[in-house]
Amino acid sequence: MTKRDDLLKSGLDAIGLGWTEEDISLLNLYISEIELWNTKHSFVKASGEDLIIDHILDSLSPIKVLERYPFTTLADAGSGAGLPGIPLSLFLKDKKIFLIERSGKRAGFLQNEIGLLKLKNRVSVIESPVETIERRFDAVTFRAFRQLDEYAEHLFNLLLPGGFLFAYKGKRSVIDGELAELGHLLHGELVSDVIKVEVPFSDKERHMVILQRTQ
Repeated sequence: MTKRDDLLKSGLDAIGLGWTEEDISLLNLYISEIELWNTKHSFVKASGEDLIIDHILDSLSPIKVLERYPFTTLADAGSGAGLPGIPLSLFLKDKKIFLIERSGKRAGFLQNEIGLLKLKNRVSVIESPVETIERRFDAVTFRAFRQLDEYAEHLFNLLLPGGFLFAYKGKRSVIDGELAELGHLLHGELVSDVIKVEVPFSDKERHMVILQRTQ
């Protein structure tokens, strides 16, 4: 077992995810692809263990929270390298996941990853700005995106009525300020919850913000 394998397996165990050796192999392949193309596409400012902890395990850390909510289709807005959509797709095998990415080069990378990871039946790429997408989804998620109050209306427009917005966020103090502004922007159209999330081997403060479109 390599050190990277051990880190992945220990992290998945801490999250409470059952895994197979195939899951570990696919995650390793995906991580290697990010590292190979990272300089060209400027995906993340991390490599090695930091990439695994801050991006792979971070993407997967709220999965038990997501499983509490009813949804079949999930859109990853501003997917970039496929984070969190691709790691989630490896463990949410009954969901249809759409990776939304406006950059043609990054969308091409995502298409290639879907083929390499054998995800074509469950994962699709939408090469488009979020603002121009007409399709609607049961749920939308994002990481490393703009502040909630800056782009919330565009994200809510991707949701079906009753759908959920899952936002990966950091400090609770910042979240509270963004939610206060959201209430004004959306005129009470949402129901919100904020759940603290533990990312294995990280001391960074992380939360999952869940907003439900009520209309």
